[in-house]
Amino acid sequence: MQGITEIRVPVDPLEWQISQEMANSIVASLANTIGAAESVLRVAATGHDKKLFFKVVFTLYFLAALGRVVSGAAVAYAALCIFCLYMFAQSTDLFDQLPSWVPVGRDSLGGAQDTT
Repeated sequence: MQGITEIRVPVDPLEWQISQEMANSIVASLANTIGAAESVLRVAATGHDKKLFFKVVFTLYFLAALGRVVSGAAVAYAALCIFCLYMFAQSTDLFDQLPSWVPVGRDSLGGAQDTT
């Protein structure tokens, strides 16, 4: 293999470090998301909220049907794209410009509100 040279790119390990505040923020956000999902699933599993129960059942059925048609990598890629669009919209305050009938926020999912 003549003509191929190895190019070494120096990587500064300090460039990839995050602050303690950022790490705490990431972990807190993840814990909030997991806690909210657990709360929604607990309420749905008890059957006290029929509307939420059927939403969860429908979503799981839809995801199972989607998994039979499309590969998991394609679904993960689509979810990543939607998540990136959501983060972009949230960072540019596009949610403030939505009409009032568009459900935005955790309370629109039917989950219990966090009082802490």
